[in-house]
Amino acid sequence: MSAAAVQASFKRCEQTGDFAEKFYSIFLNASDEIAPLFKDTDFKKQRLLLRSTVHMLVMKDIQDDRSHQQLKMIGESHSHRQLDINPELYEVWLDSLCETVKQLDSEWTEELEDHWRQKLRPAISLITSLY
Repeated sequence: MSAAAVQASFKRCEQTGDFAEKFYSIFLNASDEIAPLFKDTDFKKQRLLLRSTVHMLVMKDIQDDRSHQQLKMIGESHSHRQLDINPELYEVWLDSLCETVKQLDSEWTEELEDHWRQKLRPAISLITSLY
């Protein structure tokens, strides 16, 4: 897996200026289950949170202590004890993220998609393990 390729891809996406906006337009329409989960969401704050989280996921190793702790906090807050986010929705999240990158990254390829999925899968596994 090429972490450098994913990092470069994310930087290209961020340069477009509408990464989070594009993501949420895709994600909220990807499943009937998703939009209701965001009914009371402050999207200005949510978009910033998405950007910082994806930045951490692509720029850091999840075994890094700080990253690992942040992911555990996300997992706890999204667990059945708090927000109760169905673990199956993380595949929809990942698909939506890849679709976002596909639309924004002029250098998108199927191989790059594989790199993105490989890079994010361990973090998703950690988060969903805490459900």
